Amino acid sequence: MITNLAGTQIRAIRASRNLTQQQLADLAKIPRATLASVERDDGNPSLAVVFKIALALGTTVDDLIIEEHQRVQAIPKAGMPRSKSEDGSYSATVVSPLDSKHLLQLVFTLEPEGAYEGKPHPPGSEEYLHIIKGEVILKVAGENIHLKCGDSARFGGNVHHIYQNPAKSTAIGFVTILEKQL
Repeated sequence: MITNLAGTQIRAIRASRNLTQQQLADLAKIPRATLASVERDDGNPSLAVVFKIALALGTTVDDLIIEEHQRVQAIPKAGMPRSKSEDGSYSATVVSPLDSKHLLQLVFTLEPEGAYEGKPHPPGSEEYLHIIKGEVILKVAGENIHLKCGDSARFGGNVHHIYQNPAKSTAIGFVTILEKQL
């Protein structure tokens, strides 16, 4: 027996994809009334029914039945990927979940008077930069945007960009990159 969490998740995923109950039932090869019952949490659907629905949604049974508090992914410091520029002036730590397909989050440090040339991301990507400490000049699309502690910027991640620290102290920033899903 499957808990009623499946109905809530199925309904949410179906709605986010603009599918009607009939469309999802057809994809899952189950009667619409069965799907409606599952979504209303009327009783406990069989594993076979939930499996068919998961397949039709392109997800897993676990994603439909695991409670949100069980979905927490803790990443120990030792497991966070790190990178450094060749000259050592820029270092970054990945803080987003390691299995994220279209989201990348980094905390970086930029040494005094150092610069880092960002790598363009796929077309349609967006990059969000937030300065936690110090200041950074963001060079993007022919502009120089001076960002100080607490400032943020958003720009197309698929364009050439440079982070430059004009100060005599280390800058720290947070970057979020959202890559467009194809």
